[in-house]
Amino acid sequence: MSFPYLKINLRKISNNARLINDRCASRGMSVVGVTKSILADIDIVKILKKSGISIFGDSRLANLIKMREYFGYGQELILLRTPMLSECEKLIEICDTSMQTEITTVKTISDLCERKNKNHNIVLMVEMDDKREGISAKQVIPFFDEVLKKYPKIKIKGLATNARCISKRRPRIKSIENLIEIKKKIASKYSYVIPVISGGNSSIWKYIEDGSIPEGVNEVRIGEAIFIGNETSGYEKIKGAFDDSFLLEAEIIEIKKKNSLAYKIIIALGIQDVPYKHLIIQNPYYDIIAQSSDHTVLSLKKIYQEELSNGKMNEFDLPLLKIGDKIIFKLDYFGLMFSMTSPFIKKIYVK
Repeated sequence: MSFPYLKINLRKISNNARLINDRCASRGMSVVGVTKSILADIDIVKILKKSGISIFGDSRLANLIKMREYFGYGQELILLRTPMLSECEKLIEICDTSMQTEITTVKTISDLCERKNKNHNIVLMVEMDDKREGISAKQVIPFFDEVLKKYPKIKIKGLATNARCISKRRPRIKSIENLIEIKKKIASKYSYVIPVISGGNSSIWKYIEDGSIPEGVNEVRIGEAIFIGNETSGYEKIKGAFDDSFLLEAEIIEIKKKNSLAYKIIIALGIQDVPYKHLIIQNPYYDIIAQSSDHTVLSLKKIYQEELSNGKMNEFDLPLLKIGDKIIFKLDYFGLMFSMTSPFIKKIYVK
């Protein structure tokens, strides 16, 4: 076995996907499975599909190309990040729908669609709670008006908002209700029904679970809740979901006794693989204290150092670790993203 490796439990991912998809369906919502953190890994995507996820979204066109090559045409794919102008031509070949925030980009896509005799769906991202991408609520109707009148090959399919990606502000029901009000205004003024209201991401899970999500929201974009098993408003574990679908294992390459009490352990894992602040060590006796590009340093927890020093425990009470032993970590969402991206971390599937 080559280390480090990421153990991917497909059964647990399936459990999480089914739980979330079924709950959302009971509220009248479709789930867009967000695949960016797993690099659209096809083994995992297949499990999501079998678990009921019928739409996939990603912010990277390369990941969407991978899924298009696997599924062929007919599978709905959404680009979740405003496309670069340089990728618009490929976008309309690969994706049914894209998130949009810039009229210049929409015009570019429209011109390409005219030349190729294609149509393309867009979802307007409205900035409300996150300080990330999006047009303001006041800009939506002028933006809609221009697209409707000038770009017949473009269909405005939805309105969407975001939360907890950059800002620490939690999603607000009021912001989601604002999307629905904008939809109603457009319907009244233009007799145009926008079919999709995409209410947010894993940060709105609590609203979905307790039934307080506003009526009219019919889509949600979910990645972290499926893969890590927690919502992202308060980062609480979702009841019934697994938080250990992905486990990272790394090998000990050095053990040193700094003094009679404190031990230093070095594992073959570094920042080039995954920054340690995104790792959750599963050995209860040690903490991560430092990291370089190639090494992660562990030390005995202070509480055990103190108990050793005052005689409440002795060295033989500690687990015996030796060169070649493995240290296991759970991951947060970014830890998963780094681990899946690193070519130095092998991927092993538990089916």
